Amino acid sequence: MGCLKVLAVVAAISSVSFAVNTISEAFDSLGLTSFASAATALNDSSEGQALLSMVLSGGNYSILAPNNDAFSDASALTSDSTLLLDTLAYHILRGSFSPNSSSLNLTSATSPNHTIGRSMLNDSTYVTLEGNASQVVAWTIENGAITFLNQPSNVSVVNSTRINGTGLAVYVLSGILSIPPSMSLLLTNSTNTTSIAGLLNSTMIPSANGTNDTIGNILDAQRGITLFAPSNSAFSAVSSTLPVLEGNLTAFTTVLQNHIINGSTLYSSEIVNGSSMTSAAGEPLTFSTNSSGTYVTSGSTTAKIISTDMLCMNGVVHVIDNVFLNTDSDMSAASSAYNYATSEATKLVSETGVITATATGASGSSTSSSSSSSSNGSKNGAAALSASAHYTTFLAAVVSFVVIGSVLA
Repeated sequence: MGCLKVLAVVAAISSVSFAVNTISEAFDSLGLTSFASAATALNDSSEGQALLSMVLSGGNYSILAPNNDAFSDASALTSDSTLLLDTLAYHILRGSFSPNSSSLNLTSATSPNHTIGRSMLNDSTYVTLEGNASQVVAWTIENGAITFLNQPSNVSVVNSTRINGTGLAVYVLSGILSIPPSMSLLLTNSTNTTSIAGLLNSTMIPSANGTNDTIGNILDAQRGITLFAPSNSAFSAVSSTLPVLEGNLTAFTTVLQNHIINGSTLYSSEIVNGSSMTSAAGEPLTFSTNSSGTYVTSGSTTAKIISTDMLCMNGVVHVIDNVFLNTDSDMSAASSAYNYATSEATKLVSETGVITATATGASGSSTSSSSSSSSNGSKNGAAALSASAHYTTFLAAVVSFVVIGSVLA
């Protein structure tokens, strides 16, 4: 390496180190000494330096900084440099999340509505969203406090400020945010989805490489999944109906496909009244909202979405109060929708600010949004999960599990 290149590298490292020290001092002055120490530790690795360099480049970023109390029992985190890097990346949001330049408040919807923002976490160990997009963070205002979703214990905003001379807004948190788990683990740990979790995690089927694997693991391997998961009571309510279709594999396959959107992660903030998506069976999933809540319709069956934005490493789960007994399908439409979703997914990388639905589709504040308009002006995407013989086998196994489980119940 020539002398000029060496000097350039040294200058770049020195510049980042100086900026890190300056920001660290700013966090120290806010009483966030533990967070300052953790952030400074990132400068010890090339990956950490890259993250710091990006955040300190002069753009707008929002830092979700856990307070000192949150770090009091985080030795496992602070002793693992890779986990620390990924966790801190999950606490950095792309863009501004304040209502205006003079406000210090974190933009937040009021429960049951949620606000979604894209973080800097994109390590494939923890995130496998479509288009290699970074993981999102979800929060809401509940009982007067800004609270973060999908956390094992309550995490809320306790203070906010800006670091002078930078584009950094700092929101002090009462806890450390947990990175979303796999879809199968998420469903297992949720008390209202144990029926579908048992179905997905206990059934072994041939995978694409010819070995046996659970349905849950096969779903976990997909990129960009939206699952409308029937609640435990929803499964119980149709226990007498499912066995009627026992001998019709095609019908069973289609019913399950109509609960899945493949290739697109659709968050609640992107759902608007009258919009629709295409299911993995190629059928419309149409959304409607009124004063009592948000509903999704497949065929002649309508379900209320009773829990939204359950985040997982490769998508999102919304719990519904009904099972879609829709046996219609259009695999040409499913394939077209999936191809469209795949092509649009690359735009998610530049997404900043609050993720919302717009007149032309679901998007963030960036002009390169999470999608552009489909024929009905909504985010579109789906198709069969790797439309193959193995996926048909997977669905057949699901059908068998559901039928047997219903008969035994």
